[in-house]
Parts: sequence; C-alpha cells; structure tokens
Amino acid sequence: MSCLPATALPEPAFAAPPARLVSGPVHIWRFVSADSDLISEAEREHADKFQSEPARAAFLAGRSGIRRAAAIYTGLAPQDLAISQTPSGKPFFENAAIHFNLSHSGGEVVAAFSADPVGLDIESPGRCRDFAEIARRFFHPDEAARISGEDDFLRHWTAKEAMLKLAGSGLAGGLEQARAADAGAGMLDGQPVWIERFRIGVRVAAAASFQRFEVKGWFQI
Repeated sequence: MSCLPATALPEPAFAAPPARLVSGPVHIWRFVSADSDLISEAEREHADKFQSEPARAAFLAGRSGIRRAAAIYTGLAPQDLAISQTPSGKPFFENAAIHFNLSHSGGEVVAAFSADPVGLDIESPGRCRDFAEIARRFFHPDEAARISGEDDFLRHWTAKEAMLKLAGSGLAGGLEQARAADAGAGMLDGQPVWIERFRIGVRVAAAASFQRFEVKGWFQI
C-alpha cells in the first residue's frame, strides 16, 4: 500500500454526457449553479437552517443539479424526480433506478452517478492542520505510518469516506472500518471495494463502488 504520487490522480476534462447509464462506468458531475425552480419546499426549509451561506449554496446546487443530471439519464422532467433519504441520511431517488452520491468542499459541488451503488468524497487542501493526529487516532496503524504529508492524508481520507458513503453510513460507520489501499482497492468490514481517485482543480476526490468500475466522463452544469 505505497502512496501514489500526486501526478497519479487524473485531472478531469468536461464533455457532453451520454443519455443513459450502464453497469460499470461512474460519471462525475460538477454543479456550478443552482436552479431554484427545482428545489422542494422541504429542501428550502432545510437549506435555511444552514448558518454558513457557502454550505447553503452548495446544498441547493447539489439538490437541483442531481435532478438536472438525472433527467438526462431517465427521460423524466427534473421537477418530477423525487429525492428521499435513508435513515442514516444517504439521499436516493424514489422514482428512478439510478444511483448517485454528492460531495462538496470549498465551494466545489460534485456528484457521482452510476447504475450501481456508489460513494463519493471531495476535500480541499489546507483545511486540516492536524491531519497527522487524525490519522493516528482514526486510521489503521499501517495507514497512519504511511501518511507523510497532507496530500497523502487527503487521498486516504477521501477514499475512506467514499467507502463509508457507499455503504450509507457516512463517518458514523467508523473510519477504522474502511481500509483504503492506493492501488484502487479497499476493504470495508471485510468486503472488497473498488476505488478510483482523481482531482478537480486542487481538490482531492475519490469514488467507491462494490463493483469494478472506471470513471468514464466528467460533466458540468
């Protein structure tokens, strides 16, 4: 589990998305604007509870963005796509048989879409000054020993959180339960997970799935 150099994380190139999802590819979307007409009343009320305006804007961009993107795959009107969430808080479509996961950091809002369950995390550098102590407390000792800098830490953290979000538990599931190798594989509670790492700008991200996959496209709305 040697650490990959930063250059091993591919940069995205944005293109037009295909009209449907098939098993295997994971599509990464970047949402740069919100459409207020696609926000439900319950989502507006939830957004109003955010004390941080950037967090509120990211939530609204994510919720409207996933509807706009999913409309391309499903043929449904964006406003007809109903979003609910599991007891642990993972959002899903009630009336569309596609999977997605959202993440945001530093004003960047991204989503992963797949025909299979998927997890996604993105993190910005410079926000975590005590990464060595966090790794010591919450990573497996073998992982913590390999953290030589913030970039190493973020590549491990995003992979771990993507795996936990894939399972639907989030960080409550326990970082120590998710073991992330740098070679595109990991283990979550003894179950194999496949991981792909990438960057959007300076931000480090990872997607995770229980199925072998490849990131095929990077799309923006």
